[in-house]
Amino acid sequence: MSGDLSRIDHILLGINDLQQGIAELERLTGVRAVFGGAHPGRGTQNALIALGGEHYLEILAPNPEDSASSESLEGLQALTALTPIGWAARTRDMTALERDLRSRGVEIGEIRPGGRNLPDGSRLAWKTLGFPPSASSLLPFFIEWGPAGAHPSSTSPAGCRLTGFALENPAPDALRESLRAAGLQIDVREGKQPRIRISLACPKGNVEL
Repeated sequence: MSGDLSRIDHILLGINDLQQGIAELERLTGVRAVFGGAHPGRGTQNALIALGGEHYLEILAPNPEDSASSESLEGLQALTALTPIGWAARTRDMTALERDLRSRGVEIGEIRPGGRNLPDGSRLAWKTLGFPPSASSLLPFFIEWGPAGAHPSSTSPAGCRLTGFALENPAPDALRESLRAAGLQIDVREGKQPRIRISLACPKGNVEL
């Protein structure tokens, strides 16, 4: 798996139970993810490991203490094993990126603020920009981190490294075109169904997800 990995900020693995996901990832990699926090109003919580080079892996699972309900939560609740479900591309200037995408005729959503409270009581803030729901589920969302907080790749358990990232899709050309318009050079292959594939070098060896 090749392509330019530098713009990949983080990769999301979904599962219906966070503790089960932490245990499964540790069994696969030898690295135990640390609890990151909850996303109030979204009904989710996460745990993280670093992947080197300003990349990290996020386990995303329902938060039983948050009664929020959404279609994405239903999707998570159906996952009994860790499954790659999405990814984020890094940007340093979200406003300029949005303007550039719109000028190229790319259909894009609105910039949205986000954040979560950290276990130490501090707050991590960010802005995101996503493609419309009608777009391919393999397209990323874009993220710009607030200046105050440390990037999660620098505060999460280390030991694994991202070595490969590829997308599989029945219509690879259209997906490549959308990624190229967004300035992303990601490996796209033809596949029977949309899938995200990642390769990691970890204490327990090479891991494919």
